[in-house]
Amino acid sequence: MGQQQLLLLVLSTVIVGLATVAGIQAFSENQAQASQDALVQRGTSIASDIQGLAGKPSQMGGVDLTSSGSATASGIVTKLGYETTSSSDTKVTAEGAGSNGKCEIKNVGGGSADIECTSSDAPQTVTVTVNPSADESVSTSFSS
Repeated sequence: MGQQQLLLLVLSTVIVGLATVAGIQAFSENQAQASQDALVQRGTSIASDIQGLAGKPSQMGGVDLTSSGSATASGIVTKLGYETTSSSDTKVTAEGAGSNGKCEIKNVGGGSADIECTSSDAPQTVTVTVNPSADESVSTSFSS
């Protein structure tokens, strides 16, 4: 083989190698973003369900988020019929969010509730706050 043919062979091998590495990196970043999006979707879905419960009278199975002690995270999970990660838990599974994807209902009372969603595949923790009496009743925030 001539020198030109060897140079073209080496150059094409390097180009294919770089393209493969770039493709793997793009796939990993896309997977992390998909997990993050799944957490946002699950947290927002739970917030919407809590908002629906807060709109019902307590005689019809609703919850009152304004009075302290009347609504609890475990009570909300039970009323909504969510599958939890363990029997005495308020952590709800988050399908599609990767390994160990879960959302936990926290800080119930004072007119609002927080849903904190985490996954080992997502880069950030998602916190969705639902406050049925506010103008902007559902808000989302991210933290590392």
